[in-house]
Amino acid sequence: MKSLKRSNTYRARAFVLRRHDLGEADRIVTLYTREHGKRRAVVKGVRKPQSRLAGHIELFSLVDTYLVVGANLDVLTQATALTTHPLLAADLERFAQASWAAETLDRLTPEAEADSYLFDIFEIALDRITTARRPGLHLRQFELLALDRAGYRPRLEDCVECGEPLEETTNRFAPQAGGVVCPKCPPDGMSMPVSPRALKSMRWLLAAEPGSAGRLRTDGALEAELEKLLKAYLTAVVGSGFRSADLLERVRSTGI
Repeated sequence: MKSLKRSNTYRARAFVLRRHDLGEADRIVTLYTREHGKRRAVVKGVRKPQSRLAGHIELFSLVDTYLVVGANLDVLTQATALTTHPLLAADLERFAQASWAAETLDRLTPEAEADSYLFDIFEIALDRITTARRPGLHLRQFELLALDRAGYRPRLEDCVECGEPLEETTNRFAPQAGGVVCPKCPPDGMSMPVSPRALKSMRWLLAAEPGSAGRLRTDGALEAELEKLLKAYLTAVVGSGFRSADLLERVRSTGI
């Protein structure tokens, strides 16, 4: 990949992961590009009524962008939306799940390190979260695959303490230890039960083709268990709570 130097102009396909306002008219966006990895850029004047860029940098959109490399932030000068997800605006639970996927990608990746695999699986995950019957399963698969790619694959085949193969029984999932602890080893205070079904499901999601999570046979209890386990593991990896997870809980609790 050609290195970017200050004041260079470059073109990139990018997903809009995050954005926040700057001053009276500008906005800062966090982009994940296929060509250059994660980049942060300022979009000048985008909040003015006459701005032509506003409709092209919506959250989760896939955008064809032109940017200028800056000292701290790049400057986004042109953008054309290639793929948008208007259905998410009408479904707050799916919107929160898409936010969770975007935050996962944002917090697991360093600046300016391109990874086409992460770009591709995020694109697949967004599509499934928007349209699939069970979007949560696709989010779980994306989490596991992204964690694996970032070097945080949880140990699911053998005990992280003694190394013995895990038996088909209720084991303990220890986020801080990086995987599953067998019943013979003393659990730490942060560990939680992991059922045989949940353990098998996580193994399957890691091994299966991206986007195929809908083939997994589950029920509401299993999906809730998987969400709880992976939320705890992600929190252990990145060091703090997930804002999008809190958003999802609020959406569910209010029944919006």
